[in-house]
Amino acid sequence: MSPNPPRTRREVLLNGRRVRIFDLIRAGRLQPGTVLEFRQYIGSVPHRATVTEKGRLRLTDGREFDTPSGAAAAAADLIAAPGWEVWRVAPDGPFLGELRLQLIKSVAAEVTDRSKPEAEAMGRRMEALETARHAAEAGTPTAMTARELIELWGVEDRDSDAAPQIATDLANFGLTTVPDFNAVDLDQTVRLLRFGMAPPPTAEGTEETTEETTSGVDEETGGTIGLTLGNLLPSRSSLASVTPTSTFDEAITAMELDDFSQLPVLANPYKIHGVVSWKTITKARAHNPEATFSDAIDPDVHVFDYDRRLIDVLHTLLEYEFIFVRNHERKIAGIITAADVVRTYHQTATPFILIGEIDRELHQLILDAFDEARIRDACVHAGLTFDGLDKMSISHYHAVLGNEECWNDLGWRLQRKRLVSRLNEIREIRNRVMHFSKDAVRDGDVEMIQNFLKTIRRYNGS
Repeated sequence: MSPNPPRTRREVLLNGRRVRIFDLIRAGRLQPGTVLEFRQYIGSVPHRATVTEKGRLRLTDGREFDTPSGAAAAAADLIAAPGWEVWRVAPDGPFLGELRLQLIKSVAAEVTDRSKPEAEAMGRRMEALETARHAAEAGTPTAMTARELIELWGVEDRDSDAAPQIATDLANFGLTTVPDFNAVDLDQTVRLLRFGMAPPPTAEGTEETTEETTSGVDEETGGTIGLTLGNLLPSRSSLASVTPTSTFDEAITAMELDDFSQLPVLANPYKIHGVVSWKTITKARAHNPEATFSDAIDPDVHVFDYDRRLIDVLHTLLEYEFIFVRNHERKIAGIITAADVVRTYHQTATPFILIGEIDRELHQLILDAFDEARIRDACVHAGLTFDGLDKMSISHYHAVLGNEECWNDLGWRLQRKRLVSRLNEIREIRNRVMHFSKDAVRDGDVEMIQNFLKTIRRYNGS
Protein backbone atom coordinates (compact mmCIF):
# COMPACT_ATOMS: atom_id res chain seq x y z
CA MET A 1 0.00 0.00 0.00
CA SER A 2 1.31 3.46 -0.88
CA PRO A 3 2.54 5.42 2.20
CA ASN A 4 0.94 8.54 0.75
CA PRO A 5 -2.42 7.55 -0.78
CA PRO A 6 -4.05 10.19 -2.99
CA ARG A 7 -6.39 12.54 -1.20
CA THR A 8 -10.08 12.06 -1.75
CA ARG A 9 -12.15 14.78 -3.42
CA ARG A 10 -13.55 15.73 -0.03
CA GLU A 11 -10.11 16.02 1.55
CA VAL A 12 -9.03 18.34 -1.23
CA LEU A 13 -11.67 20.83 -0.06
CA LEU A 14 -9.67 21.20 3.15
CA ASN A 15 -6.37 21.72 1.39
CA GLY A 16 -6.51 24.72 -0.85
CA ARG A 17 -9.43 24.34 -3.29
CA ARG A 18 -12.35 26.72 -3.20
CA VAL A 19 -15.77 25.22 -2.75
CA ARG A 20 -17.86 25.51 -5.88
CA ILE A 21 -21.60 25.34 -6.51
CA PHE A 22 -21.12 21.89 -8.00
CA ASP A 23 -19.61 20.67 -4.71
CA LEU A 24 -22.82 21.67 -2.94
CA ILE A 25 -24.86 19.81 -5.55
CA ARG A 26 -22.73 16.68 -5.30
CA ALA A 27 -23.00 16.76 -1.49
CA GLY A 28 -26.80 17.03 -1.71
CA ARG A 29 -26.90 20.46 -0.09
CA LEU A 30 -28.23 22.23 -3.19
CA GLN A 31 -30.39 20.93 -5.99
CA PRO A 32 -30.35 21.85 -9.71
CA GLY A 33 -33.34 24.04 -10.43
CA THR A 34 -33.17 25.79 -7.04
CA VAL A 35 -33.98 29.49 -7.31
CA LEU A 36 -31.68 31.89 -5.47
CA GLU A 37 -32.41 35.50 -4.52
CA PHE A 38 -30.15 38.50 -3.94
CA ARG A 39 -31.58 41.70 -2.45
CA GLN A 40 -29.30 44.73 -2.64
CA TYR A 41 -31.19 46.39 0.20
CA ILE A 42 -34.29 45.79 2.32
CA GLY A 43 -37.48 46.20 0.35
CA SER A 44 -35.81 46.10 -3.06
CA VAL A 45 -36.95 43.78 -5.83
CA PRO A 46 -34.68 40.74 -5.57
CA HIS A 47 -32.39 39.58 -8.35
CA ARG A 48 -32.95 35.90 -9.13
CA ALA A 49 -30.76 33.08 -10.40
CA THR A 50 -31.37 29.40 -11.02
CA VAL A 51 -28.89 26.67 -10.19
CA THR A 52 -28.11 24.58 -13.28
CA GLU A 53 -27.13 20.91 -13.42
CA LYS A 54 -23.56 21.93 -14.29
CA GLY A 55 -23.26 23.98 -11.13
CA ARG A 56 -23.66 27.38 -12.75
CA LEU A 57 -26.03 30.24 -11.92
CA ARG A 58 -28.43 31.33 -14.67
CA LEU A 59 -29.85 34.85 -14.40
CA THR A 60 -33.34 35.68 -15.57
CA ASP A 61 -31.92 37.18 -18.77
CA GLY A 62 -30.30 33.84 -19.64
CA ARG A 63 -26.71 34.70 -18.81
CA GLU A 64 -24.85 31.97 -16.89
CA PHE A 65 -21.94 32.31 -14.49
CA ASP A 66 -19.51 29.84 -12.94
CA THR A 67 -19.26 31.73 -9.63
CA PRO A 68 -21.81 33.33 -7.29
CA SER A 69 -19.71 36.51 -7.21
CA GLY A 70 -19.73 36.80 -11.00
CA ALA A 71 -23.49 36.26 -11.10
CA ALA A 72 -24.15 38.79 -8.31
CA ALA A 73 -21.95 41.47 -9.89
CA ALA A 74 -23.65 41.01 -13.26
CA ALA A 75 -27.18 40.96 -11.82
CA ALA A 76 -26.65 44.16 -9.81
CA ASP A 77 -24.34 45.84 -12.36
CA LEU A 78 -21.51 46.09 -9.85
CA ILE A 79 -17.75 45.88 -10.27
CA ALA A 80 -17.58 43.09 -7.68
CA ALA A 81 -19.89 41.45 -5.17
CA PRO A 82 -19.45 38.85 -2.39
CA GLY A 83 -21.69 36.31 -4.09
CA TRP A 84 -21.54 33.60 -1.45
CA GLU A 85 -22.73 36.08 1.16
CA VAL A 86 -25.61 37.64 -0.81
CA TRP A 87 -27.30 34.79 -2.71
CA ARG A 88 -29.76 32.76 -0.62
CA VAL A 89 -32.21 29.98 -1.34
CA ALA A 90 -35.51 31.73 -2.14
CA PRO A 91 -37.39 33.16 -0.45
CA ASP A 92 -35.74 33.06 2.99
CA GLY A 93 -33.55 29.96 3.01
CA PRO A 94 -29.86 29.71 3.88
CA PHE A 95 -27.25 31.82 2.15
CA LEU A 96 -24.78 30.02 -0.10
CA GLY A 97 -22.02 30.89 2.35
CA GLU A 98 -23.89 29.02 5.09
CA LEU A 99 -24.25 25.95 2.87
CA ARG A 100 -20.57 26.15 2.01
CA LEU A 101 -19.58 26.31 5.68
CA GLN A 102 -21.84 23.34 6.48
CA LEU A 103 -20.09 21.34 3.77
CA ILE A 104 -16.61 22.29 4.97
CA LYS A 105 -17.45 21.35 8.56
CA SER A 106 -18.95 18.02 7.53
CA VAL A 107 -15.88 17.18 5.45
CA ALA A 108 -13.57 18.14 8.32
CA ALA A 109 -15.51 15.89 10.70
CA GLU A 110 -15.42 13.06 8.18
CA VAL A 111 -11.71 13.05 7.27
CA THR A 112 -10.02 14.38 10.41
CA ASP A 113 -8.20 11.62 12.27
CA ARG A 114 -6.94 13.13 15.53
CA SER A 115 -4.17 10.52 15.74
CA LYS A 116 -2.34 12.07 12.81
CA PRO A 117 -0.34 15.29 13.37
CA GLU A 118 -1.33 16.71 9.97
CA ALA A 119 -5.01 16.05 10.66
CA GLU A 120 -4.72 17.58 14.13
CA ALA A 121 -3.20 20.72 12.62
CA MET A 122 -6.01 20.82 10.06
CA GLY A 123 -8.58 20.50 12.81
CA ARG A 124 -7.04 23.34 14.81
CA ARG A 125 -6.98 25.53 11.71
CA MET A 126 -10.64 24.85 10.96
CA GLU A 127 -11.57 25.68 14.55
CA ALA A 128 -9.56 28.91 14.41
CA LEU A 129 -11.25 29.96 11.16
CA GLU A 130 -14.72 29.17 12.50
CA THR A 131 -13.96 31.18 15.64
CA ALA A 132 -12.73 34.06 13.50
CA ARG A 133 -15.92 33.94 11.43
CA HIS A 134 -18.12 34.12 14.55
CA ALA A 135 -15.99 36.99 15.90
CA ALA A 136 -16.35 38.90 12.63
CA GLU A 137 -20.12 38.40 12.65
CA ALA A 138 -20.26 39.68 16.25
CA GLY A 139 -18.41 42.85 15.26
CA THR A 140 -15.23 41.95 17.15
CA PRO A 141 -12.95 40.70 14.37
CA THR A 142 -9.87 38.68 15.22
CA ALA A 143 -6.60 40.62 14.93
CA MET A 144 -3.18 39.04 14.48
CA THR A 145 0.01 39.65 12.56
CA ALA A 146 0.36 38.29 9.05
CA ARG A 147 3.08 36.03 10.46
CA GLU A 148 0.75 34.58 13.10
CA LEU A 149 -1.93 34.06 10.47
CA ILE A 150 0.19 32.01 8.08
CA GLU A 151 1.57 29.97 10.98
CA LEU A 152 -1.93 28.46 11.28
CA TRP A 153 -1.03 26.66 8.04
CA GLY A 154 2.35 25.57 9.40
CA VAL A 155 4.36 27.82 7.07
CA GLU A 156 6.80 30.68 7.56
CA ASP A 157 6.54 32.42 4.21
CA ARG A 158 3.90 33.28 1.63
CA ASP A 159 5.24 31.34 -1.34
CA SER A 160 3.44 30.25 -4.50
CA ASP A 161 2.03 27.17 -2.74
CA ALA A 162 1.10 28.55 0.68
CA ALA A 163 -0.45 31.90 -0.28
CA PRO A 164 -3.18 30.49 -2.57
CA GLN A 165 -4.16 27.83 -0.02
CA ILE A 166 -4.41 30.39 2.78
CA ALA A 167 -6.52 32.72 0.64
CA THR A 168 -8.71 29.80 -0.43
CA ASP A 169 -9.30 28.47 3.08
CA LEU A 170 -10.18 31.98 4.26
CA ALA A 171 -12.62 32.40 1.37
CA ASN A 172 -14.25 29.03 2.08
CA PHE A 173 -15.10 30.40 5.52
CA GLY A 174 -16.32 33.68 4.01
CA LEU A 175 -13.33 35.56 5.42
CA THR A 176 -10.80 38.03 4.11
CA THR A 177 -8.01 39.96 5.79
CA VAL A 178 -7.72 43.74 6.00
CA PRO A 179 -5.16 44.74 5.06
CA ASP A 180 -4.43 41.95 2.59
CA PHE A 181 -2.11 39.51 4.43
CA ASN A 182 -0.29 38.90 1.15
CA ALA A 183 0.57 42.54 0.50
CA VAL A 184 2.08 43.71 3.78
CA ASP A 185 5.08 43.10 6.03
CA LEU A 186 4.82 39.87 8.03
CA ASP A 187 4.68 41.81 11.30
CA GLN A 188 1.79 44.00 10.14
CA THR A 189 -1.44 43.42 12.06
CA VAL A 190 -4.38 42.22 9.97
CA ARG A 191 -8.03 41.74 10.89
CA LEU A 192 -10.19 38.85 9.72
CA LEU A 193 -13.45 40.22 8.34
CA ARG A 194 -16.46 38.77 6.55
CA PHE A 195 -16.76 39.55 2.86
CA GLY A 196 -19.08 42.47 2.25
CA MET A 197 -19.72 43.24 5.93
CA ALA A 198 -17.39 46.22 6.46
CA PRO A 199 -18.66 49.80 5.94
CA PRO A 200 -17.07 51.97 3.24
CA PRO A 201 -14.06 54.12 4.19
CA THR A 202 -14.26 57.77 5.09
CA ALA A 203 -13.79 60.00 2.06
CA GLU A 204 -10.16 60.73 1.26
CA GLY A 205 -9.00 64.12 2.42
CA THR A 206 -10.78 64.11 5.78
CA GLU A 207 -9.14 63.73 9.14
CA GLU A 208 -11.64 61.23 10.48
CA THR A 209 -10.55 57.69 11.26
CA THR A 210 -11.28 55.38 8.37
CA GLU A 211 -12.59 51.85 8.69
CA GLU A 212 -11.36 48.89 6.70
CA THR A 213 -13.53 47.82 3.83
CA THR A 214 -13.83 44.84 1.57
CA SER A 215 -15.86 46.66 -1.07
CA GLY A 216 -14.64 45.86 -4.54
CA VAL A 217 -13.06 42.60 -3.36
CA ASP A 218 -13.93 39.45 -5.26
CA GLU A 219 -13.74 36.42 -2.98
CA GLU A 220 -13.43 34.10 -5.98
CA THR A 221 -9.91 35.38 -6.63
CA GLY A 222 -6.85 35.55 -4.46
CA GLY A 223 -3.47 33.98 -3.76
CA THR A 224 -0.04 35.15 -4.75
CA ILE A 225 0.09 38.69 -6.11
CA GLY A 226 3.83 39.25 -6.42
CA LEU A 227 6.02 41.61 -4.46
CA THR A 228 3.96 44.63 -3.40
CA LEU A 229 4.76 48.08 -2.09
CA GLY A 230 3.28 47.05 1.25
CA ASN A 231 5.79 44.20 1.49
CA LEU A 232 8.58 46.79 1.42
CA LEU A 233 7.15 48.95 4.21
CA PRO A 234 8.25 47.84 7.70
CA SER A 235 5.22 47.50 9.96
CA ARG A 236 6.81 49.16 12.99
CA SER A 237 8.01 52.38 11.34
CA SER A 238 6.01 55.60 11.11
CA LEU A 239 6.21 58.14 8.33
CA ALA A 240 8.03 61.35 9.25
CA SER A 241 6.39 64.39 7.70
CA VAL A 242 5.90 68.15 7.91
CA THR A 243 2.84 70.32 7.37
CA PRO A 244 2.26 73.12 4.86
CA THR A 245 2.75 75.62 7.70
CA SER A 246 6.12 74.21 8.80
CA THR A 247 9.37 76.17 8.58
CA PHE A 248 12.68 75.58 6.83
CA ASP A 249 14.29 74.93 10.21
CA GLU A 250 11.73 72.29 11.10
CA ALA A 251 12.12 70.42 7.80
CA ILE A 252 15.92 70.65 7.80
CA THR A 253 16.13 69.42 11.38
CA ALA A 254 13.92 66.42 10.61
CA MET A 255 15.96 65.49 7.54
CA GLU A 256 19.28 65.98 9.36
CA LEU A 257 18.36 63.87 12.40
CA ASP A 258 17.12 60.88 10.40
CA ASP A 259 19.32 61.31 7.32
CA PHE A 260 16.34 61.78 5.01
CA SER A 261 16.62 63.26 1.53
CA GLN A 262 12.98 64.32 1.39
CA LEU A 263 9.84 64.62 3.51
CA PRO A 264 6.17 64.51 2.58
CA VAL A 265 4.13 67.61 3.30
CA LEU A 266 0.82 66.37 4.68
CA ALA A 267 -2.24 68.56 4.98
CA ASN A 268 -3.75 65.66 6.99
CA PRO A 269 -2.98 61.92 7.25
CA TYR A 270 -4.94 61.22 4.07
CA LYS A 271 -3.92 64.06 1.78
CA ILE A 272 -0.41 64.83 0.59
CA HIS A 273 0.27 68.46 -0.26
CA GLY A 274 3.66 67.85 -1.87
CA VAL A 275 7.24 67.04 -0.96
CA VAL A 276 10.14 69.06 0.38
CA SER A 277 13.75 67.95 -0.12
CA TRP A 278 17.32 69.21 -0.01
CA LYS A 279 16.98 69.76 -3.74
CA THR A 280 13.77 71.83 -3.53
CA ILE A 281 15.09 73.89 -0.60
CA THR A 282 18.33 74.67 -2.40
CA LYS A 283 16.49 75.54 -5.60
CA ALA A 284 13.97 77.81 -3.82
CA ARG A 285 16.65 79.75 -1.92
CA ALA A 286 18.88 80.03 -4.99
CA HIS A 287 16.00 81.50 -6.95
CA ASN A 288 14.95 83.85 -4.13
CA PRO A 289 16.99 84.43 -0.94
CA GLU A 290 13.76 85.55 0.75
CA ALA A 291 11.88 82.39 -0.25
CA THR A 292 9.29 81.02 2.17
CA PHE A 293 8.79 77.37 3.08
CA SER A 294 5.86 77.04 0.69
CA ASP A 295 8.21 77.99 -2.18
CA ALA A 296 10.21 74.81 -1.50
CA ILE A 297 7.21 72.47 -1.68
CA ASP A 298 7.08 70.45 -4.89
CA PRO A 299 3.46 69.42 -5.56
CA ASP A 300 4.47 66.80 -8.14
CA VAL A 301 4.23 63.62 -6.06
CA HIS A 302 3.26 60.05 -6.88
CA VAL A 303 1.14 58.01 -4.49
CA PHE A 304 0.25 54.33 -4.91
CA ASP A 305 -1.80 51.87 -2.87
CA TYR A 306 -0.03 49.38 -0.60
CA ASP A 307 -1.20 46.37 -2.64
CA ARG A 308 0.19 47.72 -5.91
CA ARG A 309 2.82 45.41 -7.37
CA LEU A 310 6.35 46.75 -7.21
CA ILE A 311 7.10 45.81 -10.78
CA ASP A 312 4.26 48.08 -11.98
CA VAL A 313 5.85 51.22 -10.48
CA LEU A 314 9.54 50.63 -11.24
CA HIS A 315 9.41 53.04 -14.18
CA THR A 316 8.07 55.79 -11.88
CA LEU A 317 10.77 55.10 -9.30
CA LEU A 318 13.42 55.20 -12.00
CA GLU A 319 12.24 58.62 -13.16
CA TYR A 320 11.37 60.29 -9.83
CA GLU A 321 13.57 58.31 -7.37
CA PHE A 322 10.82 57.95 -4.74
CA ILE A 323 7.10 57.34 -4.36
CA PHE A 324 4.63 57.47 -1.46
CA VAL A 325 2.45 54.57 -0.35
CA ARG A 326 -1.14 54.71 0.88
CA ASN A 327 -2.19 51.99 3.34
CA HIS A 328 -5.49 50.08 3.64
CA GLU A 329 -7.01 52.96 5.62
CA ARG A 330 -6.15 55.35 2.77
CA LYS A 331 -3.55 57.10 4.93
CA ILE A 332 -0.18 58.15 3.52
CA ALA A 333 1.84 55.50 5.32
CA GLY A 334 5.31 55.39 3.86
CA ILE A 335 7.88 56.31 1.28
CA ILE A 336 9.80 53.95 -1.00
CA THR A 337 12.98 55.09 -2.71
CA ALA A 338 15.01 53.64 -5.54
CA ALA A 339 17.60 52.69 -2.92
CA ASP A 340 14.96 50.61 -1.08
CA VAL A 341 14.26 48.66 -4.26
CA VAL A 342 17.95 48.07 -4.90
CA ARG A 343 18.29 46.81 -1.31
CA THR A 344 15.31 44.48 -1.72
CA TYR A 345 16.59 42.92 -4.91
CA HIS A 346 20.08 42.69 -3.42
CA GLN A 347 18.69 40.65 -0.53
CA THR A 348 17.34 38.14 -3.03
CA ALA A 349 20.26 38.24 -5.47
CA THR A 350 22.95 37.62 -2.82
CA PRO A 351 21.67 34.19 -1.67
CA PHE A 352 20.88 33.32 -5.29
CA ILE A 353 24.53 33.92 -6.26
CA LEU A 354 25.89 32.12 -3.18
CA ILE A 355 23.67 29.09 -3.77
CA GLY A 356 24.94 29.03 -7.35
CA GLU A 357 28.48 28.81 -5.95
CA ILE A 358 27.43 25.93 -3.67
CA ASP A 359 25.86 24.17 -6.65
CA ARG A 360 29.11 24.38 -8.62
CA GLU A 361 31.24 23.25 -5.65
CA LEU A 362 29.05 20.22 -4.89
CA HIS A 363 28.70 19.28 -8.55
CA GLN A 364 32.48 19.17 -8.98
CA LEU A 365 32.98 17.41 -5.63
CA ILE A 366 30.59 14.61 -6.54
CA LEU A 367 32.01 14.22 -10.06
CA ASP A 368 35.53 13.95 -8.63
CA ALA A 369 34.59 11.52 -5.84
CA PHE A 370 32.15 9.08 -7.48
CA ASP A 371 31.50 7.49 -10.85
CA GLU A 372 28.16 7.90 -12.62
CA ALA A 373 26.87 4.48 -11.55
CA ARG A 374 27.40 5.26 -7.84
CA ILE A 375 25.70 8.63 -8.23
CA ARG A 376 22.76 7.11 -10.08
CA ASP A 377 22.29 4.34 -7.48
CA ALA A 378 22.30 6.87 -4.60
CA CYS A 379 19.74 9.09 -6.35
CA VAL A 380 17.44 6.22 -7.31
CA HIS A 381 17.68 4.83 -3.76
CA ALA A 382 16.48 8.24 -2.53
CA GLY A 383 13.51 8.11 -4.89
CA LEU A 384 14.86 10.65 -7.40
CA THR A 385 14.91 10.46 -11.18
CA PHE A 386 18.48 10.59 -12.55
CA ASP A 387 18.76 12.03 -16.07
CA GLY A 388 22.53 12.41 -16.25
CA LEU A 389 25.44 14.16 -14.57
CA ASP A 390 24.69 17.48 -16.25
CA LYS A 391 21.08 17.47 -14.98
CA MET A 392 21.85 17.16 -11.27
CA SER A 393 20.30 19.56 -8.77
CA ILE A 394 20.73 20.23 -5.06
CA SER A 395 18.27 17.39 -4.40
CA HIS A 396 20.65 14.99 -6.15
CA TYR A 397 23.61 16.29 -4.15
CA HIS A 398 21.53 15.82 -1.01
CA ALA A 399 20.82 12.22 -2.01
CA VAL A 400 24.49 11.41 -2.66
CA LEU A 401 25.86 13.06 0.49
CA GLY A 402 23.01 11.56 2.51
CA ASN A 403 23.92 8.05 1.32
CA GLU A 404 25.89 6.38 4.11
CA GLU A 405 28.20 4.41 1.81
CA CYS A 406 29.01 7.45 -0.33
CA TRP A 407 29.61 9.54 2.77
CA ASN A 408 31.99 7.00 4.25
CA ASP A 409 33.96 6.88 1.00
CA LEU A 410 34.20 10.66 1.05
CA GLY A 411 36.07 10.46 4.36
CA TRP A 412 35.06 13.85 5.78
CA ARG A 413 35.34 14.16 9.56
CA LEU A 414 31.94 15.84 9.80
CA GLN A 415 28.53 14.62 10.96
CA ARG A 416 26.64 13.52 7.85
CA LYS A 417 23.15 14.04 9.29
CA ARG A 418 23.78 17.63 10.31
CA LEU A 419 25.47 18.59 7.05
CA VAL A 420 22.77 17.15 4.78
CA SER A 421 20.12 18.74 6.99
CA ARG A 422 21.75 22.12 6.44
CA LEU A 423 21.93 21.41 2.70
CA ASN A 424 18.19 20.74 2.75
CA GLU A 425 17.59 24.11 4.41
CA ILE A 426 19.61 25.75 1.64
CA ARG A 427 17.56 23.86 -0.96
CA GLU A 428 14.37 25.30 0.55
CA ILE A 429 15.83 28.83 0.44
CA ARG A 430 16.76 28.26 -3.21
CA ASN A 431 13.19 27.23 -4.00
CA ARG A 432 11.79 30.35 -2.32
CA VAL A 433 14.23 32.58 -4.19
CA MET A 434 13.59 30.87 -7.53
CA HIS A 435 9.82 31.28 -7.08
CA PHE A 436 10.23 34.94 -6.11
CA SER A 437 8.59 34.43 -2.74
CA LYS A 438 8.08 37.79 -1.02
CA ASP A 439 9.50 36.22 2.15
CA ALA A 440 12.34 34.44 0.38
CA VAL A 441 15.22 35.62 2.58
CA ARG A 442 15.03 35.61 6.37
CA ASP A 443 17.36 37.02 8.98
CA GLY A 444 20.52 34.93 9.13
CA ASP A 445 19.97 33.13 5.80
CA VAL A 446 22.85 34.81 3.97
CA GLU A 447 25.30 34.15 6.82
CA MET A 448 24.18 30.51 7.00
CA ILE A 449 24.72 30.03 3.26
CA GLN A 450 28.11 31.71 3.40
CA ASN A 451 29.24 29.46 6.28
CA PHE A 452 28.10 26.34 4.44
CA LEU A 453 29.99 27.42 1.32
CA LYS A 454 33.15 28.03 3.38
CA THR A 455 32.84 24.57 4.97
CA ILE A 456 32.42 22.81 1.64
CA ARG A 457 35.38 24.63 0.14
CA ARG A 458 37.58 23.94 3.14
CA TYR A 459 36.92 20.19 3.13
CA ASN A 460 36.94 19.98 -0.65
CA GLY A 461 40.30 21.73 -0.81
CA SER A 462 38.95 24.52 -3.02
